Amino acid sequence: MAITIQVAAVGPFAPSLDFVNTSASVDRSGQTEFSFEIKPDICAYTRGNKRLVTTDVARAEIIIEFKWHATDDPFCKPYPLPGDPNRSTFLRDSNTGRDTLGQITSYAAAQLGSQFRTHIYSVLIVKDYARLIRWDRTGAIVTEAIPYDSDRTLAEFFRRYHKAPPKYRGVDTTVTVPTDREIRLARKCLDLEDNVPLVKMTVPAEGSERSYVAAAPKAQPYTPPGRATRGFVAYDLRRRRKVFVKDTWRVDLPDIEREGETYELMAKAQVRNIAPCSAAGDIGDHHTVTHLYANKPWACKREKDLIPHQHYRLVLDVVGDDLPKFPSSREMLRYIVHALEGKRSERTASAQYLPPF
Repeated sequence: MAITIQVAAVGPFAPSLDFVNTSASVDRSGQTEFSFEIKPDICAYTRGNKRLVTTDVARAEIIIEFKWHATDDPFCKPYPLPGDPNRSTFLRDSNTGRDTLGQITSYAAAQLGSQFRTHIYSVLIVKDYARLIRWDRTGAIVTEAIPYDSDRTLAEFFRRYHKAPPKYRGVDTTVTVPTDREIRLARKCLDLEDNVPLVKMTVPAEGSERSYVAAAPKAQPYTPPGRATRGFVAYDLRRRRKVFVKDTWRVDLPDIEREGETYELMAKAQVRNIAPCSAAGDIGDHHTVTHLYANKPWACKREKDLIPHQHYRLVLDVVGDDLPKFPSSREMLRYIVHALEGKRSERTASAQYLPPF
């Protein structure tokens, strides 16, 4: 009953969203590969969303979780870490708090893994206060406790989210729904069943963009921070052929080369047996921001531990097979030899480029 009342109360602040009580329904999106069930208390969907089930993390905008005891809150006021007075933490040291932290982290992992997002927001409500959480591929930013009966911050968040365009909600606008014709061509080329959902994504190439159609991703049971690499066997709409698209969040530091640049150098050096890279590049201004708060007194991680990431895609024109699909051990051994030859060729090429002492 309490959750139903809360759903009715928040609705007027964000009329473009449908707030659905999902506390009794596990996720049936078909877009997660977790060994456990996902069952958030409330999922907020964009009004008019084509979800087919009550709980669908692959289409959720915001996930809201309720707890009724203060000890269930995984966060607290910052306090110094034992043995290191220069560092603080706001993580509560309790079993129930850690359970809640694992629960809301799994929701975030499911949502980020089954969708194309630069970041997401979630809400944790504990008794008479709330916390807003912003997740990206570097970490999470958590607000102080918001007493929502006397503080308008929570209502204002939903109002602003309602007004915000998709980009500012964290939606990756470079991924869209393919046309009916593109769907037919992709299904035929990739040999996909009619019930497999498809997406169209773009990748920078030679000063322009190329488009590829692939099956929608499935969330893996990994925590949100990290490179979040996903591989897609995709249909190249321009060349009408099968390719491999790598979608990742590269480490955005000056001394880390972009993978596409490495492929370009190897191609110029005529390294043998490498897959041709036909497109690669950063995806717009898709970068993390959590690391910008690393020097705050309440930050749980030091600056060196919070690594900035930039969204990046790369296209290879060779699509590999799974090991069990090799027709014989001889063929598998032949490919291993080719890989070793390529590695030896790469070392020779690298030696040619070394500066003299």
